Amino acid sequence: MKILKWSLIILAVLIVALLGYLAYLGVFSALKVTEQKLGPYTLAYAEYMGPYSGSGPILTRVNNSLKQDGVECTKGFGIYFDDPKQVAADKLRSKLGCIIEAKDLAKFGKVSRKYKIMKWPARDCLVTEFPIRSDLSYMIGPMKAYPELNKALKDKGYKMSTVMELYDMPAKKILYIMGIAK
Repeated sequence: MKILKWSLIILAVLIVALLGYLAYLGVFSALKVTEQKLGPYTLAYAEYMGPYSGSGPILTRVNNSLKQDGVECTKGFGIYFDDPKQVAADKLRSKLGCIIEAKDLAKFGKVSRKYKIMKWPARDCLVTEFPIRSDLSYMIGPMKAYPELNKALKDKGYKMSTVMELYDMPAKKILYIMGIAK
């Protein structure tokens, strides 16, 4: 009887700890979608085709290369072109890299020939954010953000243009961004 009692207490403590950790990660928090004008951004990137879960090493490679060239990046990004529910994982297309901050544009100009570059013009967007608390944030965030963004898109009657995830490391958050056409 005593063993059963202690087993139940230990099980209850483990469940409470797990629920507390999930709450800390943001699993239970509601996301708010707002309309914002974002951009313009200068983006240094690499193209990638494959499962979106494999994007981390590509981002790291671009970031490390820029760092070696004297350009400090604090914000990464991923532009995702395909819906993983409709496209085979090995055919998913994305552009992954770093946002070049205004203060680093002169330094970047000296080494820019080494990189693929694109401009993200200022545009109207639907935006929601999710905290970065662990590596799990990169998996939990999309599961929470995209349903909310798609709902807002439908409710407002907008058409989607480009989807970007902006990884703001100093602020420890991910912005999920849907460019919109009204």
